[in-house]
Amino acid sequence: MKEKRKAFYFTEKSVPFILLLFTIIAYIPLVSQLGFYWDDWPMLWFKVTKGAEGFATAFESDRPFLGYLYQLTAHLGNNPLAWQILTVIFRWTVTFAFWWMIRQLWPERKREVFWISLLLAVYPGFKQMPIVYIWMNAFIMLLAYILSYGMMLKAIKSGSKKGWILWTVPSVFLFTFCTISTEYYTGLEIARGLIIWIFLARDAGFRDLFFWKKILRIIREWLPYIGVIGVFMFWRVFIFQFPSYKPVLLDQMAANPIKAIANLIIRIVEDAYTATWGAWTEFVRFPNHVDFEVEAGKLFWIPVTISLMAALFIGHFFKSDDSRQKENKEEKKAYWIWCLVAIGLGLFMVICPGLPYWVTTLPIHLYYPYDRFLVAFMFGSSIFMVGLISFFLRTQWQKTIVFSILTAMAIGGNILNANSYRKDWAMQLDFASQLVTRIPELEKHTILLTDDSPFQYESDNSLTGLVNLALKPEPEDNELPYSVMHFSSRFGSIDELEASKDVYFDFRGSLFWAPNDQIVAYHYSPPGCLRVLETEQHELLTIFPETYSYFMDLSKPKERINPNGTAPTFIFTDVFNIPIEKNWCYYFEKADLARQTEDWETIAAIGDEVLDTMKAGEASEYFIFAEAYINLDQWEKAFDLFERVHAEEKGLDQVLCGYIHRWVGNHQPEDPEIILPLITAMNNVGCSMSREY
Repeated sequence: MKEKRKAFYFTEKSVPFILLLFTIIAYIPLVSQLGFYWDDWPMLWFKVTKGAEGFATAFESDRPFLGYLYQLTAHLGNNPLAWQILTVIFRWTVTFAFWWMIRQLWPERKREVFWISLLLAVYPGFKQMPIVYIWMNAFIMLLAYILSYGMMLKAIKSGSKKGWILWTVPSVFLFTFCTISTEYYTGLEIARGLIIWIFLARDAGFRDLFFWKKILRIIREWLPYIGVIGVFMFWRVFIFQFPSYKPVLLDQMAANPIKAIANLIIRIVEDAYTATWGAWTEFVRFPNHVDFEVEAGKLFWIPVTISLMAALFIGHFFKSDDSRQKENKEEKKAYWIWCLVAIGLGLFMVICPGLPYWVTTLPIHLYYPYDRFLVAFMFGSSIFMVGLISFFLRTQWQKTIVFSILTAMAIGGNILNANSYRKDWAMQLDFASQLVTRIPELEKHTILLTDDSPFQYESDNSLTGLVNLALKPEPEDNELPYSVMHFSSRFGSIDELEASKDVYFDFRGSLFWAPNDQIVAYHYSPPGCLRVLETEQHELLTIFPETYSYFMDLSKPKERINPNGTAPTFIFTDVFNIPIEKNWCYYFEKADLARQTEDWETIAAIGDEVLDTMKAGEASEYFIFAEAYINLDQWEKAFDLFERVHAEEKGLDQVLCGYIHRWVGNHQPEDPEIILPLITAMNNVGCSMSREY
């Protein structure tokens, strides 16, 4: 007889590789098209201009110990792809470490522990992984924190004084390293006591102790960590105090305690919902035919389908060596108790992390920038969801289906999120390319003033880092050459700007200073090109938000921009790793730079080269070429551009008419035979000829 074939199954030994597989599916597909974002740019600027040692100064005002970690990781270089890949790796190591920890906590619940870890690997609530300079370092700290939990359980389990010391010393060291570096996880530390209780409760001897003796035993195991957090909180609150975020809740409690407590309770419920059900159901939906016709739909449903099949297959063939499906009352009771414990622990671990954010009243949401706080909630969220689903669903197959759906939808959500960052990175490349083309050299102590931004993940502080790396990446002692400022958020009104004779800005220890009249205003709104603004050229244009009219008169590009300068190439060779693309906006910026010196011949030559083969992103970009042709008496080419503007954007007819009158007034036709074609061309765009011509 033939031997019976050995059944195929996955075991605990497979879990690290399964977690790695799903981490790769969730975060790797678009990784080569991602870059730097948000606070990555200031950090990169510090590294490039000041070296690794500069981080000590950068963090001394709010997180002085964090600078040492950044000094270490700064040696990784400037290539965003390396940072992106390493961030994914550290995300996996955090998940692996958490699986190692809860595997000790619930060794008999192999299947549930596996699902908890898998959900953690793809948790969709935290969406800022592409912000790699910040979050790779944050994941290193988080890894240290989770390892401290696992080592603590090892110390308790050792059963000997020597073993306890051998595991506790590195555990406390890792916990201390994480705690003094960031306050993001301080609230989560409250859950350590409950985890110790659950772990000790597996021992019959502990269960037989009186209640207070149990508490004393828990405190004894917890005491080294309580000591660290106690010293840290005393230093943070009474010595270092609150350099960044203030304890607003304490002031609210003092002013109206009843209202403050009521609002706090509501906030706790809202945050717990956001971190759990809100996060896991955000991307759950049924497909429709349109989803498979658009890029975003394909990016979502293709990985969802693949990961769903993989999760179902692995879940079905996962060997857990348990017997919970047997009709044994004791086993069923133990299972229901575990579900309740998991629900309770998970809920506790999605409440505790909120403490730092409630005190400072920082909001927690599923969208940028407030989704970053959910990184501390994802552990409890994963435990809670597995406990909740395990409690309400009866069969193992039902649970596998639900867990697989949540996993697959979360992976799709993570890829959609990465796609949003991919678009932002491409837009940053376009912005930087146009910036250095239009501004090859800029006088130091210049304010780059704007008032809106197409970037989803960059503030003016972020763009300050990018712009300085693009225009002047050389070391400048402790000086910041340029600062990007959003008018409404930085000044609010023109009176406030003019009242500040000197503008100062502290860029994490590097000082920016400029008189309030050393300004270059700009507007950037793709698909339109970057516009460096000045009243003479742009005051009649209606394409800018109203607030630009308040400060456009202050813009002095002719005084601040050197058209004969040579732009640095560092940001393209070392960061973007892509040369400047010679597209429409490249040639437009070249023409706009030539207009700064009224070099009409250069503008006309550029127009002759590109107007027949390229199309403007915004129709008013043709104006500069029409003005050049008029000044060179190439009227027919100007008339063609009038028609082109009219055909592409009729809403600009009135604006175009105003500019035609200005251009013709400054340079009237020398040939009388041009007058009639000019009148015709103007009439075609709804513009009448002025009598003074």
